Amino acid sequence: MSTHQHQKLARVLYRSLLRVSRKGNHPEVFGKYGKQAKEYPLPHTASEVRAILRGGFRMGKTSRAIDVAKIDTTDRQSKHDAIKEAFEILRHSNEMSSILLPQKDDLPSALPIFEYTDAGVLMEEEIQFNFFEPRYRFLAQEALSRDGTFILGQKHSSSLVKIVEHMFLPNGNIAVRCIGGPRIKVLRREKVNVGEDNVLAQATKFDIEFDDFDEESQQNLFAMRLRCLELMKCVYPKTNITSMGLPPIDPERFSFWALRFTLSQSDPASRQRWLACLSTNMRLQHVIEFFESFQEVLNSDPKDES
Repeated sequence: MSTHQHQKLARVLYRSLLRVSRKGNHPEVFGKYGKQAKEYPLPHTASEVRAILRGGFRMGKTSRAIDVAKIDTTDRQSKHDAIKEAFEILRHSNEMSSILLPQKDDLPSALPIFEYTDAGVLMEEEIQFNFFEPRYRFLAQEALSRDGTFILGQKHSSSLVKIVEHMFLPNGNIAVRCIGGPRIKVLRREKVNVGEDNVLAQATKFDIEFDDFDEESQQNLFAMRLRCLELMKCVYPKTNITSMGLPPIDPERFSFWALRFTLSQSDPASRQRWLACLSTNMRLQHVIEFFESFQEVLNSDPKDES
């Protein structure tokens, strides 16, 4: 492949990543690859996300960040590796986009529901299940026959989740790895007999659920988002922060991303409570207070305790 062809391919990949991130408005779709932008400041706007992408292609790194155009033409293996990694980033970003930014019209008209009160899955988080009940094995097979999505019915809320990896076990169970998507409001549910008196609930009418806020409060939420990041940077190294991927620009999505730093995996009750909360302001205020308290502890003089 000639240098010109590599440059052309780099432009195509850049535009594809730009498109899947909605022109930089949703950097969270880069998922695990977002942590590779550690050379750049944490982005606060879509234009800053676009600058990271542009800079990545210039730097000659795929993580390092996806440059296929600038690699020495004599180093074919390096070119091959860079192209392979760039396409893997694009594939991963497309998959994350389908989970985090689903279009309702693209979802199945009916979604099976897995009633499970011992979890509280936030957006972008992974969760694993081992389906052994016949009705839930049916749920997994039904989801896998389509786009992999189903509804996780939790105590106070419901979430869309998508199977990204699965394994059919010798004992008939189905092990799945899923990623959490947005909250779902189930408007109508029906019971479906899936054989041998096994009944499975499914949502036949549903909406993607969002918080309510006006344009004036939106500006305040962006300021709170910035405050959250400033406090986080005082507590954590940047690499720890980006281990969760790049922070979302949208305040509502950011609030769930930031909550992951404050909530324990072993506390599903708190997680479900925040999922049921329809106030971005309350979630961001909780994160701010958490990190302010954390910072006070870090800055306290041990002599004061003696």
